[in-house]
Parts: sequence; structure tokens; C-alpha cells
Amino acid sequence: MSIDEVMKKHGLTLSASCAGRAFWTKWLKYQGKRAYITVTDLSGESFPTTLTEPVRVAIYELRSGDELGPPQDFPSLSSFLENLETLFSPEQFPYPPSPSGAGTG
Repeated sequence: MSIDEVMKKHGLTLSASCAGRAFWTKWLKYQGKRAYITVTDLSGESFPTTLTEPVRVAIYELRSGDELGPPQDFPSLSSFLENLETLFSPEQFPYPPSPSGAGTG
């Protein structure tokens, strides 16, 4: 399975900023706010290209773009993906709601 397929399976999409930064993103609800996470390599400038690469994960409020907490580093992309759903409480994860109605908000 390619890295693109793995990330899509976990609900992440590839995004880029106008400044040339590339990252994986996922929309969610966090602490009652609409938010999104970004997953980058440790430099914060590009997206990880392998499951073994260390990553930095940051969470931002959707409306303001303000960070909702300090970025977290993970020893590998695969270790982050293994813990993705436990990092956010089940009633807040994912956003937008799934077709089954889980994670409504």
C-alpha cells in the first residue's frame, strides 16, 4: 500500500500552503472547536514520505488558524497513525461526522 493510500485510509489529505509548505491534514473537532491537524516532517516544511520517518503534528483552530497546543513529535509516521484516534476523544473525532453519525458535532 502506498503512503498516499495509507494516509487516505486514516482520513488525511495532502495540502500545500501558498508559501510552498506541504503537509497532510485532517479536519476534526477538538475541545469543542472546529480544528485541523497538520502532519509534517520534523523540519515542518514538507510532508513525510515514508512510514518510518519522524513527524511533527500540530493542531490549529479552523477559524483563526491559532495553534490549540504545542506541536508533538513522533518517532515515526506509523507510530502517530497507530495512536491517531486515541489522541482525540471519540466523541470529538472525526470532523466532519462520518456517514454512520459517529463524531457528530
